[in-house]
Amino acid sequence: MEMNGFLLFAKRLTIFMLLVVVVDHIGGYALKKLYFSQEKGQFSQITYSLDSTKHEVLIFGSSRAIRHYSPAILAEKLNQSVYNVGMDGQMIPYYAALQEVILNRYTPEMIILDVTPWELNAGKAKYHKLSALLPYVDEHPELLKYISYTNDLELVKLYSHIYPFNSSLFIGLYNFILKNKLPDYDNGYLPLTRVMGEKGFKSQKAKSVYEAAAEEKRKDIYDKKAIALLHQFLKKADEKNIKTWVVISPVIFSNSFNSTKLQKLKDIVSAYPKVTLYDYSQDTGFTDNFKLYADIFHLNKTGAELFTSRLANEIVK
Repeated sequence: MEMNGFLLFAKRLTIFMLLVVVVDHIGGYALKKLYFSQEKGQFSQITYSLDSTKHEVLIFGSSRAIRHYSPAILAEKLNQSVYNVGMDGQMIPYYAALQEVILNRYTPEMIILDVTPWELNAGKAKYHKLSALLPYVDEHPELLKYISYTNDLELVKLYSHIYPFNSSLFIGLYNFILKNKLPDYDNGYLPLTRVMGEKGFKSQKAKSVYEAAAEEKRKDIYDKKAIALLHQFLKKADEKNIKTWVVISPVIFSNSFNSTKLQKLKDIVSAYPKVTLYDYSQDTGFTDNFKLYADIFHLNKTGAELFTSRLANEIVK
């Protein structure tokens, strides 16, 4: 009797596990179809950047890259095709992963990397955000090493066909159903049209004085892995003989960055003689000029196009 009970339990458990596997495969297939059918939005931007870009100039970076660099202005000044592969919220690990996949496919003539000293700070958030690359590991296994930086179990979770897409489900459905309401990227460029108000600017500036003083007193703790990945990014570009420009684009307050960490970033870049660094963080044409900003982190469209023109003129000198 006990043996019969055990066999019944084993049979039911086997059927349950088979159902889980079937549901996982079917669910994963449906989510994959939904994800890669999107024609607009951030997911389609990642897909295009990884699999389809053939432009001569690529712009890497976070939301500051997306908001600050106009490919149209650069293309006209440089007489080259330009695409902005920046992505909201991402940092150095994402740029390194994206670059590796792209360089395995083709070699652009020029790279512009927008980066800030903040990205050298210790912290795990920059690695957790690499989950945005989960849908692409089947086609690009070189991404697995970056995904593994998230946590030790991340690669085990990839045995599930649903897992790579579960965090993108609701955004994917929104993008699919309301695709006509999504903004159109201009070769990866999505400027902000709003203008920061004077009241908000003065309030944030008063706050920034105290924050900057506290930041300068903090012990300098760096993210060694992020620094290694930045070196990797610059080294790969150097090995491919790609003209590379590392740019610290404008910030609204001249004291936005810890001076030691700003110098640390400059020291890293200086290890690559072929790489040119432009630091606009102290440019008085942009600091405190709140009418050129949409918020305390991003230039608005007017500021972005002014900055892009300035940068393009520097590059063509």
